[in-house]
Amino acid sequence: MMKRRWLLGFATVLMAVLLVACGSGSSAQKSTKGPVTITFWHRMTGNYNKALEGYIKTFNSSQKQYKVVATSQGSYDNLQKKYLASAKSRTLPTIGQVTDTIIPEYVHDGMLANIDSQVKSQFSANELKAIYPGIATNLKYEGKYYQIPFATGTRLMFYNKDILDKYHLSVPKTWEELTKMSQQLKDDGITGVAFNKSYDFEFETLAYDAGNRLITPKYQAKIDTPASIKAMAAITTMLKDKTAVTAGLDNYFNVPFVQGKIFAGFGSSATIQQIAATAPKSMHWGTAVMPSFAGKASSVLGNNGISVFKGASADQIKGAVTFMKFLMSTKIQTQWAKASGYVPVVKTATQSSAYQAYLKENPTYQAAVDAYDDAFSSTPFIGYNTYRNNLLDAVDQTVSKNAEPKTVLTNLQKQADTILKDNK
Repeated sequence: MMKRRWLLGFATVLMAVLLVACGSGSSAQKSTKGPVTITFWHRMTGNYNKALEGYIKTFNSSQKQYKVVATSQGSYDNLQKKYLASAKSRTLPTIGQVTDTIIPEYVHDGMLANIDSQVKSQFSANELKAIYPGIATNLKYEGKYYQIPFATGTRLMFYNKDILDKYHLSVPKTWEELTKMSQQLKDDGITGVAFNKSYDFEFETLAYDAGNRLITPKYQAKIDTPASIKAMAAITTMLKDKTAVTAGLDNYFNVPFVQGKIFAGFGSSATIQQIAATAPKSMHWGTAVMPSFAGKASSVLGNNGISVFKGASADQIKGAVTFMKFLMSTKIQTQWAKASGYVPVVKTATQSSAYQAYLKENPTYQAAVDAYDDAFSSTPFIGYNTYRNNLLDAVDQTVSKNAEPKTVLTNLQKQADTILKDNK
């Protein structure tokens, strides 16, 4: 069974939130003297954390009303565990980095504050409209804002230019072209594609391309449909005939990719910096939008935003949204994109002269921006993490046990139907 797991499940959160419902101990500012303190937990480390701390310092020095105090928890897993532990002890921070897919569960369990009125009073209609549609979809739950975006990655194809040149090939634009090219390379001992340890994102993308959203915005599972089965079969066929592999113990495709063992792999735009730092200088590589499937090309987004936890005072909520607006500004989003490899969450930043100049100097990021054109976000719902773990198990069965797509997807459909009953 696959060991990689998404955020902890509904049952654990429910246990944690029993105390939260009775009143959060979020670090509210008790004193009326001095600036209102806003505690902020996130998972950024290294250069990411250094850049974020710089923005926080700039924000704090730009005004005297609020003071943001941030703490890195080191990883998404650690961050999630810390939230749950703090929910039990009623010591949640004022704000925290939260994935968009967990919002319904946190709202249902009484962990997040509704920031709808503050967002609408502090952001203009044009500022909200500047957020890319694929991201904006998940900022609201039941019609109310619970998050403002900060870090988003688009899904890309990374490819080895040296292999293209050697075999006089072109960058594949369709899944059919990629499959044919991979077969040609296999005959010469080269693996065409490497997925991460799981191909769940690629499956979700191909299913969407085929006209099938796995979980619809109305909380209906469309998992064992002909379109979804076709999408998974397109991937498993390549795995079975050895034109594609999963990363296995390497976990991520970029490990064998920088070793020159494969032609292409798929990953977040944030992976660009990792490959740039680890690939040999003699290696030439590039990025492209995901190959189309069934006549359509799309990219599933990985969204992380900032949410306010229950227990924050009115002043803290106002200050938190003020800080979020600062982070979402054209200037900061441009700087953050350069420092992190994430793609700006607002069009005003990607279209700015500063970022356009950056793209000319760093062309591998152009595909990351282009991917926004047809990007979508997974549908969030109560029980999403359990569903995603089930999806990972289904994928694993096709890899480790050669299970047929129809078999695993029929079972996944039943599991999803049961989970989705809590959302209707």
